[in-house]
Amino acid sequence: MSPTDTLLADAMDASRRVWAAEAEQARAVLRFVETRRTDALTQGLSARQVEDARQVAILEIGVELNLAQGLVANLVSATRTLVMDLPTVWAAHQAGEVDRAKAREIASTAWKLHAPENITRLDEEVLAYATTHTLGQLKSWLRRFLVRVEPDHATERRTAAQADRTVTITALDDGMSLLQALIPTTDAVLIDRDLTLTAKASRSQSPDDARTLAQARADALVNTLLRKDDTSTTSGRGRFHLGVTVSLATLLGLSSEPGVSTDGQHVLDPALLAELATQEGTLFSRLLTDENGGILDITELGRFPTQPLRRALNLVDGTCDVPGCTRPAIACDLDHQIPYDPDPPPGQPPGQQRGPTEAANLHHRCPPHHGLKTRGALSVSHDEHGNAHWHLPTRTIPADTAFTRAWTQRPRTLQLVEIHHLDPRRIADHRRGGGRRRGATRAP
Repeated sequence: MSPTDTLLADAMDASRRVWAAEAEQARAVLRFVETRRTDALTQGLSARQVEDARQVAILEIGVELNLAQGLVANLVSATRTLVMDLPTVWAAHQAGEVDRAKAREIASTAWKLHAPENITRLDEEVLAYATTHTLGQLKSWLRRFLVRVEPDHATERRTAAQADRTVTITALDDGMSLLQALIPTTDAVLIDRDLTLTAKASRSQSPDDARTLAQARADALVNTLLRKDDTSTTSGRGRFHLGVTVSLATLLGLSSEPGVSTDGQHVLDPALLAELATQEGTLFSRLLTDENGGILDITELGRFPTQPLRRALNLVDGTCDVPGCTRPAIACDLDHQIPYDPDPPPGQPPGQQRGPTEAANLHHRCPPHHGLKTRGALSVSHDEHGNAHWHLPTRTIPADTAFTRAWTQRPRTLQLVEIHHLDPRRIADHRRGGGRRRGATRAP
């Protein structure tokens, strides 16, 4: 055996050890969650409370392993299916013959099968293919297997899958993002064709167009969605408001600190922010802070916060404040830590007994975690500064939002000021004068 062959064999041996370790970790995670669930059953708790205990256990695993809660939940479900219904595949995973990604794909295929004998057939047939092909090839094989063994359910699965259609945006490096759409294949094929035709037509209009077809297709998608070529409508940039936190010094060209989107995922470099600041149609909302970084606030008497306060809190929190949860604040509930009482005792000053609608008492929690907190499965307390601390069965951890690093307090005063356009001449004047006002700014 040559030295190169030895290196390749070493790489394969290392991979098998990693894959076997993945199986060992998955089994330990499953045992932890199942033990919590069994303990809840032994205590005679209701079905809802048993499920809450399971969800809290999944949250604990996510916190300890620094994994997203959804990923942990999927790992638990997939491992249970492998252990209970796919013993051959599970044994191969434990032996390091298949990795976690392949094992999870096989388990997710088993979830779609109706007949127990077909699950057994999958367990018996898939391993020979899975151990000799890539993950992408395995996914295609599994799709064919589904249709081949249960063709009568193909329409039912397709209809159910269409209910999951969605669009997601994932932050990448260098000011770029990945736009993904989960849509019916028939629509995707038509969109793919139209993008190519539009891109080719656009490039043919100018002999100096140096764009590749891929670049022109991307431009065609953006132009269509934002209606940039439609002069009868407002440009797409001015029709929505995306929050970006950035220091005023950066906006004025006095600092190189980048801007960060409200959910903490997207990073915008100073040059791009300065460019946005001078464009017509750009809407900025400025969250004012004092010289110590404290936030100035307003308190409202109603139960539901007005749009300015809600928008300011979206900026402050960015995401659900349960550790590890990245649900954007805009998709969360605004939870009153001191519950709002619509009928406070007579003679009490407004806001003291009804649970004030103010920044210090409002925290973003996604519906699942809000529900766990409301039902008592998760408890939370707040310190004198209004910062939340979540109490898990194993330990207490501070709340985690997209901007925990930027704001360490939630003072009661918070004011949101909107400015629709920054005059380039005022920016130039401010640069020459060395402005000192501190702030956080939202930009589209």
